[in-house]
Amino acid sequence: MNVQKISERVLSLGASDPNLQYFDKLMPTPYGTTYNSFIVRGEEKTALLDPVQSDSIHQLLTNLAKAGITHIDYIISLHTEQDHSGSTELLLQRFPEAKLLGSAKVAEFLEIHLNIPADEVQIIEDGERLDLGGIGLTCIPIPFAHWPDNTMYWLEEERILFSSDLYGSHYAAPTYKAADEDIQLETTRSYFAEIMMPTSKQVARHVAKTRDLDPAIICPAHGPMWFEPDKVLSLYEGYVSDKVERRVVMPVVSMHESSRTMAYYLAEKLENLGVPVNIHHLDNPNQDLRVSMGEVVEDTVDAACLIMAAPTVLVGPHPSAGAMALMLNAFKPPLRYIGLIGSFGWGSQIEKRFYDLLPQLKAEKLDTILIKGLPKEEEYQILDDYAQAIKEKLMGLPEGEVF
Repeated sequence: MNVQKISERVLSLGASDPNLQYFDKLMPTPYGTTYNSFIVRGEEKTALLDPVQSDSIHQLLTNLAKAGITHIDYIISLHTEQDHSGSTELLLQRFPEAKLLGSAKVAEFLEIHLNIPADEVQIIEDGERLDLGGIGLTCIPIPFAHWPDNTMYWLEEERILFSSDLYGSHYAAPTYKAADEDIQLETTRSYFAEIMMPTSKQVARHVAKTRDLDPAIICPAHGPMWFEPDKVLSLYEGYVSDKVERRVVMPVVSMHESSRTMAYYLAEKLENLGVPVNIHHLDNPNQDLRVSMGEVVEDTVDAACLIMAAPTVLVGPHPSAGAMALMLNAFKPPLRYIGLIGSFGWGSQIEKRFYDLLPQLKAEKLDTILIKGLPKEEEYQILDDYAQAIKEKLMGLPEGEVF
């Protein structure tokens, strides 16, 4: 990552990781990511916001040298997850004159995750302003966007918001050209799905607070800056509204084609009834399961219904379907309905075991359709009726709950 001038007093000079394939070994990142770090220079003091991941410290130090930064008064930690704070100790060694600042929760977590004693952190309170001379940074905690310690800082004089993980994207744009807006919007949606959706109720309050601030620029911890903040704020307002589209997401895994046959038949019937269906293959031999599950999670950000199509394995769900259930339970999409269809060979407890993995999902359970072996004529009629019932459920959703 190159040094980027955000304003006369603000520089972005973090690190780029364009070859990262999975964030947290889980979230697919086809465009890599960035670990953003910022310098804010007042008339008297200089602050650095968020040290980068530890294996990227060389990029940060190189950029600081390029920018002519030889003295730092404050190192401010916005969030202690290691991709944000991993280089803290190394940076303090390089700039021993700097004071380490953070909220009380940041101080607590720095001790837990980096073994930095909490009493070595200068606490900055909610609403407190750090004076840098002519300009100042105001602390705005945003708990559970996505950790308890996430914190924004507001540079009121220039209307620049340093938003931590909020409004981020896993997208390392090429250094030789501007970020592609379509890719930024695409990766912002997937980032919301897998980072912010589990705590969307809290995130909704932080989005409203951001609207009240009316920033001119938003500088997130990952991905490109937002020089037109309304674009990302409008996206987030839609995401956290819990409104849905009258459509079906259908993850599919099949061993001997019976469950896939059922899924394709049901999808065709739904489409003929005017209900859009997106099928995602959890058994794609050319794709890591994490990619397939990530696509499903992203697709459920605003979908009304999910139908899992899976076979029974040793009386329980196929392991790919079980993993998908664990993901859905963790990310808690705003689905209104969830259903299960599939085939079994000689016996099945798939329904109980599948739903046992979903205690946090509030969606209404539809009937489960289980067929022994390949579907027969009378069982296709059951799927016909099922498609009609799903349509009636979706059309019955109140207008105020749908896009």
